[in-house]
Amino acid sequence: MKHIIEVPIQQDPLIIDSDITYTQVPGWLGQTTRDLHLSIIRHPKRYDDRLYPVIFWFAGGAWMDVDYNVHLANLVDYAHQGFVIVSVEYRDSNKVKFPGQLEDAQAAINYLKKHAQDYQIDPQKIIAMGQSAGGHLASMLGVHHNVNLAIPWYGVVDPLTTMNSNLTTSHELIYQNFLGKRPDVSPTLNDRANPLKFITDKTVPFLILHGLDDQIVPVSNSEQLYQKLLDNEVPVEMYLVRNAGHMDNRFWQPTITNLVINFINQYI
Repeated sequence: MKHIIEVPIQQDPLIIDSDITYTQVPGWLGQTTRDLHLSIIRHPKRYDDRLYPVIFWFAGGAWMDVDYNVHLANLVDYAHQGFVIVSVEYRDSNKVKFPGQLEDAQAAINYLKKHAQDYQIDPQKIIAMGQSAGGHLASMLGVHHNVNLAIPWYGVVDPLTTMNSNLTTSHELIYQNFLGKRPDVSPTLNDRANPLKFITDKTVPFLILHGLDDQIVPVSNSEQLYQKLLDNEVPVEMYLVRNAGHMDNRFWQPTITNLVINFINQYI
């Protein structure tokens, strides 16, 4: 049976540029050079000079294992809503201690600003978003004014209080590996990695997402961050998700996607 139909054009096809080297860092024992990569979900080349806001995505992994491509399939939902997505590889804590991860994130942003025209990115509309350890990076980028908006998902805030809220020694090792020393024996290192210490009335707007049943990064992290932002009169919204644990599938549902997109559109 033959059919003739009309198909309205409702969205762009999307293109992935994968495994782009954005910087080089010391590798094996400081004797070699290691490439750091990012992958980009973008719109086809256009002829109308349109530029898109860009979401930099930082995956989680307790700073011990980073797979920057693991959520590309889910991030397509954001690209279809008019964003360029940049998923960033950053060094794990076996390769560099903090602030090395933040330096990597800043280098990725600087690379895309330099090449903004190549990927139709608006360099004045940069959003940092990430989960867990990547949520910590999103917050740190927000308080250091490297981006226009910060959207941490169940991100670590104060390493010391987060470590103390978990009763297993494995979590102590995670934070020791991340900072170079346990946060309870090095307040200076802990403060350097604590976004609460850098919030001012000039901090960019935040959208905070957290699961009420999170046993890995307790919701008190986000509540502290939310209150500190409020105290400094920074625009902030926080959504707490019932029955959601750490890295819960609920955060990849359309309800959350729509919340994020509406927040971004409100400010940029």
